[in-house]
Amino acid sequence: MASLSDDPTRHVVIDRRSDRYLAFPDVIRTPDNTLVVAYNEADKHVRPTSRILVVRTSRDNGLTWSEPIYPETTSSHCPRIVMTPSRDLIISDSSRVYHRSRDNGQSWEPIHTHGLSHDMHDRLMALGDTGYLTTGHCHIGSTEHPAIRQRPTQQKVFRSTDNGQTWGPWSILAQHRNLVLCEASMTRLPNGCILALMRENSFVFEPMYCVLSTDNGISWSAPTATPLIGHRPTLGTLPDGQLLVTYRNVGPDQGTCAWIGSVEELMSGFRVHGLTTNPANPTLTDAGLRIRTTPGTKSVVRYALRPMTDPRTATATLETDITVHAADANGCGIRLGTWWKLTTTHITPDGYDAQALPLRKGTVNHIQLHYANGFVTARVNHDTTTTIAIDPDHAETRPIMIGAPSPFEDNGVDCCWHRISLHVTEPAFDREERWHWTPRQGLPDQWVRDSVLELRNDRHAATPDFGYSGWTRLADGTFFCAYHHGGGTEPGYEPLHSSHIAGTRFSLEDF
Repeated sequence: MASLSDDPTRHVVIDRRSDRYLAFPDVIRTPDNTLVVAYNEADKHVRPTSRILVVRTSRDNGLTWSEPIYPETTSSHCPRIVMTPSRDLIISDSSRVYHRSRDNGQSWEPIHTHGLSHDMHDRLMALGDTGYLTTGHCHIGSTEHPAIRQRPTQQKVFRSTDNGQTWGPWSILAQHRNLVLCEASMTRLPNGCILALMRENSFVFEPMYCVLSTDNGISWSAPTATPLIGHRPTLGTLPDGQLLVTYRNVGPDQGTCAWIGSVEELMSGFRVHGLTTNPANPTLTDAGLRIRTTPGTKSVVRYALRPMTDPRTATATLETDITVHAADANGCGIRLGTWWKLTTTHITPDGYDAQALPLRKGTVNHIQLHYANGFVTARVNHDTTTTIAIDPDHAETRPIMIGAPSPFEDNGVDCCWHRISLHVTEPAFDREERWHWTPRQGLPDQWVRDSVLELRNDRHAATPDFGYSGWTRLADGTFFCAYHHGGGTEPGYEPLHSSHIAGTRFSLEDF
């Protein structure tokens, strides 16, 4: 994908302190062209001793920033900032204490709200002169279930009719047993509809999902898969009607990303995401996708295909023609139910006492994996087969992938993928998806490479330490995105204890 990650002229540090965990920013441009950023200051990510609200301002489009401003608050979590119809600024906050500024972010007064529940509230959406909508999520019930490795979530919409002071429940935006839908971001479309984009948190490479409302959030369409895999989206509508979203990319290669496109493109369904850590690997040839890796993590190649959402009723068939020229012990892999490791002579399911199936050395082998009703059957060259039993109601059953088996990257391999196809049927969702790849189509993740802009890569940081973001449009039509960044390869980085606030400027031409 296009990337600004290695262009230092695009990035700025907004706030960085070695003893502080700085995260979860949002940003807005005021009528006098002041940029106002709001974020959290803590000592660590998990169970901090305190987490408070910080504001900084910039008068030069984000190049330099003021000293910290600390609105009056004892706690804060994931602030969001908007401009009201009267041009006041309001910071909404999951602590339930909001803040208003009437002087473009220089000073703030607290607003003590009532009636809100749930967490990770969205930016406020105006409904007339004194009304607002917002949305937040919570985990419901007391029982975790293994298909998502946590309790289910509920994304709820709230409405206020008195400038955001008191709130009442308005609707359920989304709730599903096998989809952990949360952290919704809403925007008003030119036709008056509200579009909401949500994180999916099963960690099986499910994409983000979106829903539509035609009645100001009273009711919502069924969730529709998008082509983006991400957390904490910030969605907005541009003057020409296009959508812009910034988000934490949690595909196989992680970082802070942006995407611009139409509603129809956003609702177009899953796309393959890849990890290619070395620009020279893989190479695309007329014969197929040639992957040559060395031991270690510097040349890993891996692709996430469409996962199963509910393996209790789903079926999936993954097929490939592949030549394995050379491989260390862990080989290359195909994941359906578990990782199936491919060497020059055998294919073996990782972690299962099952028969290793022979491969023809030095030539093309046809491999088919078929899942149904808790069993995966492997068939090699339309002949030999083996079957393993797996849990049909567990998250580990859901991902479908090809490439370096995770977490077994520490091996070398030389292989060529000639053809790949996947057919997934989901009766519980009335959904059937087919994907067929040949080298004439480009790389398996070509859509992502052509459509997504990487603002900053952070593949070596812990996932919580980067990628929550906000963006605003500058007076010249370019954009400024504020986000938190771990810097996983930088000296002193400590997972879940290191994060700072950064900003990146980008334009439509960067995509």
